[in-house]
Amino acid sequence: MSTIARHSTAWYEALDAFVAARRDLPFAWGAQDCCTFAADWVLAATGVDPMEAFRGLDTERAARRALKDEGGMLAAWDAHHGPHLAGPFAQAGDLAMVTQPDGSNAMAVCLGSVLAVPGVDRVLMLPVDRAEATWRV
Repeated sequence: MSTIARHSTAWYEALDAFVAARRDLPFAWGAQDCCTFAADWVLAATGVDPMEAFRGLDTERAARRALKDEGGMLAAWDAHHGPHLAGPFAQAGDLAMVTQPDGSNAMAVCLGSVLAVPGVDRVLMLPVDRAEATWRV
């Protein structure tokens, strides 16, 4: 698989198609959780799977254990995708980490002015200024 040129017409078309295909899927560990969602976009856009070593974690307990072993979500993504930018600097197609109302972190894919993150029943859209860390894709 080849890399899609960042911010090309193909990039935006692929991003739109990716989110449209997953928009109405309910949250599911290992298939439609926040890290899998973000990693699947990176894989589709670049051909590189930042979550390759963690595929198959299909329970909350397994996912939380893996993140804990990596030093937390921020450290895990830095180690497997590269260093983050602090703050809400995400552009369309980038990844972002947000803190949810319960205090837990979630990974999201930036669509421009909003961040897409898997919710209980479907993908939720949050304002991009909620991003606490950003990773370029």
